[in-house]
Amino acid sequence: MSHQKLNFLSNIYFWLILLSGFLYSGFLVVASQKIIPALLMQLIFLLDALKFNDNIVGLITSRLFLLNVIPGLILIGLISQFGKTLIKSAKSIHSTDLFINGLKIIKITQQFTQFRSDNSLIFTSGFFKPRIFASSTLFKTHNWEEIKAMLQHEIHHQKNLHPLKIFLANFTKLILPALPGKNWLLDNYLTLVEVSSDQFSEDKTKNKLPLVSALLKFQNRGFEPMVTGISCFNSQSERIKILVGQKKQWLKIPMAYYSLILVVILSGTLFIKNSDIFFDCQHLLKCIEILITPNSQSLITSVNSSKNTFFLSDHCQ
Repeated sequence: MSHQKLNFLSNIYFWLILLSGFLYSGFLVVASQKIIPALLMQLIFLLDALKFNDNIVGLITSRLFLLNVIPGLILIGLISQFGKTLIKSAKSIHSTDLFINGLKIIKITQQFTQFRSDNSLIFTSGFFKPRIFASSTLFKTHNWEEIKAMLQHEIHHQKNLHPLKIFLANFTKLILPALPGKNWLLDNYLTLVEVSSDQFSEDKTKNKLPLVSALLKFQNRGFEPMVTGISCFNSQSERIKILVGQKKQWLKIPMAYYSLILVVILSGTLFIKNSDIFFDCQHLLKCIEILITPNSQSLITSVNSSKNTFFLSDHCQ
């Protein structure tokens, strides 16, 4: 398969991943507008029951209470995960800047920037104007044919903004809940990105042997910068097997699975938006005011444990 077709497929894969992230973010916004107020009202009812010594056990085991509290707690966990991922990603970007700025630059050519290092490294870094970096040791451990093959590989990363795309794909993976096969889907995309760059290198050099030889040499390397915004040349075993024809790249199943994820997220968003199962109080602040006011009436008139329901005062009907 040509590098053009592989690159086209990897872009479709990327946009499916990115779209799932956008839809999931929209799901969190819609769910928050429905479920968070419902959760707050149940907490108000619980505090109200404690205040008036009502049947607390009957309240917390009622169907209405559980239908609003359990989804609310799950949603808070998902929002917390989203927030932690944002903070982690920001820290990773900062770490990348520190890593790049800390490199000891030897020379800058039209194709790449060479830096001093005891490790054999070549990678592409940067989101919107990516640059190729190659260590001084790389030129001692690899011959010129291998270096040319690796440079072409990195040029493909550079032209297609792969560091940015990989960052966004990984961010999407981290914010999504624990879906079955989530890590496998991202790994498959990363492999596709690398394979398309491998094919670009082979098409440009008219020879796959230098690239295979370079990959095999990297298998014995013990260092790789694990920082955001860097697409680092590595010896991923899947790539070698695909490059030499021992294995085929998975394409249809992962893309179909991501399409299913999109349908599930969109369906869930529409269901929550149009659902009336969550408690909807039009005067939440008024209920809080009643709760904290001394000698106020109870927001709950009675709790029916046998029917798993509780009855509200006229104010909250």
